[in-house]
Amino acid sequence: MNKIAIAAIADLQSYWAEEYPQIYSGDYTPVGGGFYAVVPSSGDLPPCASSPDDVSGNAFYCADADNVAWDSEGLFPELQSKFGDDVIPLVLAHEWGHAVQARSNFDGMTVTREIQADCFAGAFAQRMHSGNTSFDLSDADLDLALAGFLSLRDTPGSSSEDPSAHGSGFDRVTSFQTGFGGGAESCTSYADGTPAVLELPFTTQEDADRAGNAPLQQIYDGVPKDLEDYWAALWPELHDGEPWTPLENGVIGFDPDDAPTCGGSSTTDYSLFYCVPDDYVGFDAAGAMPQFYDQGGDFAVASLIATQYGLAAEAREGDTGDEKSQSLKADCFAGGWTASVLLQNRPTSGYSLSPGDLDEALSALLLFRGSGDVDRQGSGFERVDAFRSGVIDGAQAC
Repeated sequence: MNKIAIAAIADLQSYWAEEYPQIYSGDYTPVGGGFYAVVPSSGDLPPCASSPDDVSGNAFYCADADNVAWDSEGLFPELQSKFGDDVIPLVLAHEWGHAVQARSNFDGMTVTREIQADCFAGAFAQRMHSGNTSFDLSDADLDLALAGFLSLRDTPGSSSEDPSAHGSGFDRVTSFQTGFGGGAESCTSYADGTPAVLELPFTTQEDADRAGNAPLQQIYDGVPKDLEDYWAALWPELHDGEPWTPLENGVIGFDPDDAPTCGGSSTTDYSLFYCVPDDYVGFDAAGAMPQFYDQGGDFAVASLIATQYGLAAEAREGDTGDEKSQSLKADCFAGGWTASVLLQNRPTSGYSLSPGDLDEALSALLLFRGSGDVDRQGSGFERVDAFRSGVIDGAQAC
């Protein structure tokens, strides 16, 4: 693990020596205050830490000492076991983002500083992905690393104005993908309020007590109705006033032992699908969806159902794209529906988002897939990017 950190430090110093003069005036001054792989239980502390609690479960850059420290006893081993080796250089890349902020005299709220550092980490990830570092960041590794950033989110319901705020999972992943797609220069425009931080408060104590999760049956019953309402409003806008045709056979939740047919063929092996010939969305209501609900939350289930409505819309459009492009477009449409729920811009909608729902949608797209789904649907990174496009830019962008 420390060998990974040593290699990452060398790569980051080299990366910023090249990148810093291109986006800021002046040369890059290497981080020179030392690098500390800390074992908090030993009692040995780095500069800027006054107790083991300052380091335990944490990694940080300290501007006063110009040093980087991390918990090598708890944080890094846990992240490595869950998300693989490449999450370590990316966490360090985030801390280097703070070092760059110190050198560029960047000023802003804590949450702005944190998401800009995520953006810088994404820019370094692109360098890793291109093969120009000590690391070989594959598409699968990138999905794992993105899941790692998603896991390091603020607790749902947190305020973006909290002095310790780092952003929601959606905020952090959005910034990471901004840097990955646009390089370090795309991160220099960050300022308080730009980009907007999407940390929602709980509006009722009941919702807070449930951690924002509605009962699963309520999702089964309510989400399809809201999706029909959404498409009834959107379709005429996209198609010169043409009315939306509701799904002929609706949404069918089934037990795999009694799965419906699709065009006369068995669907037993499918957990979630849109059936083109019979015009319905089907899902395994006995096994897969309860599992997704337990692992990902209520909006993991809701967003997955929404992707299938996107496929239904494409069928109505006569979309002839390949399977992967159709899947990513459907993910984008699911993001558009999510934005409509977030903005409350349909008076006929009875649905609303809870804190953490956007993060649950990203988790679903990253983690819940079957064998061969990367080729059919795109990588998790691509799916999340498509969904975010729908959330941020609306269904017209899809």
